[in-house]
Amino acid sequence: MFMTGIGSGLDFNAMIEVIVAAERAPKDNQLNRQEAMNEAEMDALKEIQNTINSFRDTVEDLNSATELNKLKSELSNSDVLGASVGAGAMAGEYNFNVTQLAQAGRDKLLTVEKDSLLSQGVIKYTTPKGEVTLDIAAEKQKLSQAQADKKDAYINDKLTDIANKNNIETDPAKNPNWKDEAKAKLAEDKDAQEAFDKGVAEFDKKIDRLNNHGMSIEEVQIALNNHENADGAKVSLVQTDGKVTMVLNAKDTGTANANQMLSVTGMTAVKLDDTGNVVMPPPTITDMGTSLQAAKDAKVVLGETDADGKPINGAIELTSATNKMENVLDGLTLTLKEPGKVTVKVARDEAGVKDTVKKFVDSYNKVMETVNTYTKSSEEQAAALSGDAGVRSMVSRLREVISAEYSASSLETLSQLGITTTVSGTLEIDQTKMDKALEDNFNEIANLFMGDPLDDSKPGMMTNMLTVLDDYHKNGGLFDVRQDRLDADNKRIIEEREQLDLRMEAKTVSLRDYYAKMDSQIAQMNQTQNMMISMLM
Repeated sequence: MFMTGIGSGLDFNAMIEVIVAAERAPKDNQLNRQEAMNEAEMDALKEIQNTINSFRDTVEDLNSATELNKLKSELSNSDVLGASVGAGAMAGEYNFNVTQLAQAGRDKLLTVEKDSLLSQGVIKYTTPKGEVTLDIAAEKQKLSQAQADKKDAYINDKLTDIANKNNIETDPAKNPNWKDEAKAKLAEDKDAQEAFDKGVAEFDKKIDRLNNHGMSIEEVQIALNNHENADGAKVSLVQTDGKVTMVLNAKDTGTANANQMLSVTGMTAVKLDDTGNVVMPPPTITDMGTSLQAAKDAKVVLGETDADGKPINGAIELTSATNKMENVLDGLTLTLKEPGKVTVKVARDEAGVKDTVKKFVDSYNKVMETVNTYTKSSEEQAAALSGDAGVRSMVSRLREVISAEYSASSLETLSQLGITTTVSGTLEIDQTKMDKALEDNFNEIANLFMGDPLDDSKPGMMTNMLTVLDDYHKNGGLFDVRQDRLDADNKRIIEEREQLDLRMEAKTVSLRDYYAKMDSQIAQMNQTQNMMISMLM
């Protein structure tokens, strides 16, 4: 609202704005400073929290036998097998002779001329899932009925579509002759009638074939593969020289997964010419229920073998239904590729352990670098967490864990592993010293980090580190609580700013009223003065 004094000629709006702004400024500046400090502190705490969470994940990974007792496998012939080393493996050299690979069983159900129809017979076999039986005669009837149902649905859908397009009522209760009306409309369109008749004829042809002749090879294959117990074996078709062989393939390798109780009986076939007439003589069916490939277990000898691959001198023959043999020795898994001899050397993975330790050092250093960023002020700017007692306490506790001695290992400190603390609080690695420790005390490194596996009273560094980190990592941890407090303080600042706005609005109204009254008085005084002057003149 523009306000100029009539009596005084003064710009009261400008005066009010200056007065209100001057009164508002101290509180406004205080709230802005506090809000900015809170935001900076929250951002710093979140960044430190993120690095703590990442560091804790690294520590948790490190606190496992897999990471710090790393072993690797070396093969004399990688064409024979692959080897992977896991927890529990022991360093050593092992001689293996792969004498047989696992394979899945394959059986011929039958062989017949291409395009033949199977008219009767029974196929029966047992898979690991259960028994599969297919009676051709019964299956023909089922398929014929299915085709008849599809034909009825086809006719109904087509007539319904025509009725809808021609606004013919299709509710039988209201119009029992709606199909006849739709057929009459269909007959008016020659092309549509021909397409409709062709579709019906296709169904009739299939139904006639199934009722009077037989099932196609493909229909038999589909019926067998759709059986509820067919999951353990699938049927495929192999076509060669004008003939089709129906092959039953076991899903999994090994003798335990072989197809059992295979029988194909009473099979007869027919063949039709292009006009639908039966061709004589009928096709001959061969290879009924014969083995194509025997199911086999994988066989591997640990130790020496004779010329025939049999174990000698205390060697052990290992068998498996698959070509992946898990834990043939503790922690050692073999993946077989081809028959042959191979030596597997399980050795310490010093490079892998070194990488794991370096990952720990890098993750710890990231925490320290982040802390330094937010706690060390520069000449230009104060750090958001400068002098923060909570952060100082966390750093102190972490350093205590890093510098402590651990009786669980002959390497009692990180410095004996070649890891020392710099002036800035980060860690650095003496590679020469670490390489020496890896060479001389490989197993002791795991004890330093994880503790004595045989004595719970001698924890390792990671146990103590997790204890510290959990105070800051978990929901409800120390940093989490502080962030909640800062968030609550920011909400309080918003409320105080809203209250300040209300007070300043009230102040503005009060000043306008005050200056309006003052201007009115000045106007009256000016009027009186002018009157007196005119009387004197």
